Amino acid sequence: MSHPAKLNCTSFSPADTARGEDGELYHLPTLRRLHALGRLTPGTPAHLLLLEALAGAAPVRARLIA
Repeated sequence: MSHPAKLNCTSFSPADTARGEDGELYHLPTLRRLHALGRLTPGTPAHLLLLEALAGAAPVRARLIA
């Protein structure tokens, strides 16, 4: 029987939190870790918030199409 991967302790900073559409506060480093472990259900408010945070953190690059 396999044991699920454990989450490691991480420091907490209010800057690492975001409020989801459901009104709950989420800790983004924890969401990233849950996603990496495959334990974040797609379509949930937490998953959607993480996708928004990742999209906002990605550098915007212009792409020329000929």
